[in-house]
Amino acid sequence: MQIKILWFETGDLYTIRRGKEAGERLGIQVDSIDALDLTFIAGDSRNSVLAHGRDIIAEYDAVIIRSFMPFVSEALTLARLFREAGKVVVDENMTNEGYAISKMYDYIALASRGIAVPHTRQVFDPNDAEAFAAELGYPCILKGIHGSEGRHVHKVDSQPQLRRLLLQYKTGELMVQEFLPAEQDYRVIVVGYHALPVYVSRKPRPDDFRTNFEFNEEVISHPLSEAPHFQEIAERAARVLLREFSGVDIRCRCITPVVLEANRKPGFKGFEEVTGHDVAGAFIQYVADKCRANTRTA
Repeated sequence: MQIKILWFETGDLYTIRRGKEAGERLGIQVDSIDALDLTFIAGDSRNSVLAHGRDIIAEYDAVIIRSFMPFVSEALTLARLFREAGKVVVDENMTNEGYAISKMYDYIALASRGIAVPHTRQVFDPNDAEAFAAELGYPCILKGIHGSEGRHVHKVDSQPQLRRLLLQYKTGELMVQEFLPAEQDYRVIVVGYHALPVYVSRKPRPDDFRTNFEFNEEVISHPLSEAPHFQEIAERAARVLLREFSGVDIRCRCITPVVLEANRKPGFKGFEEVTGHDVAGAFIQYVADKCRANTRTA
């Protein structure tokens, strides 16, 4: 029987297309929906979730959930209903623990397990933000507790600049973080808690400090065998956060690798283009293998 996987995501047309292409090549049906396609039903003969008039809980073997905002509750409900029906849910953290969508939570969880992260404080009082920034020293980083693709990340060079930026956000939306003055950082992609055999180094443009494939920085592919310390910390970070498909960003504090982020929704267009590695194929194969194992143990 053909495995059927539902890819739940809004917006990233490249990742959706590549997931479907990988499924077609592997003989696995991969269909995509977003939150606006959903209809939740309660109080009938049985609870259900429809998309385009079809009962997706009954129809699919697995759901991959990559979109949350602004429909966080709906994404979590979808995950739990799939799990209650005995289906595979990716990522595991959607159903296996209390769920927090916050980079601050990620830092706390990682640090509590001995994984190095930047010195960070989420602030609700501007005076506390200024005091912590002074303790860190300028420059420092001001970063949103939510956001991706380099959005809501600022390098702060002075107290007046910090005050101006704090006024642009709601209370509690920002973290103050140490700035790690490295020339480059690194991305490792982890699938099923195992790092892919290649990683990339990313050097920011001269007029920027951020690294993201959208920023046209200098990106170079490397075999991961050259950096076993990156593999070890990336796989540990993914496992701590129960992220089965994660883009782990690493920057070094002197010689110590520090996890900047273990992205729960990694884009991989630039990674595939630079490395030539089939990220989508590795991911879909992993989910299909989970479905087969789930069927054997059901």
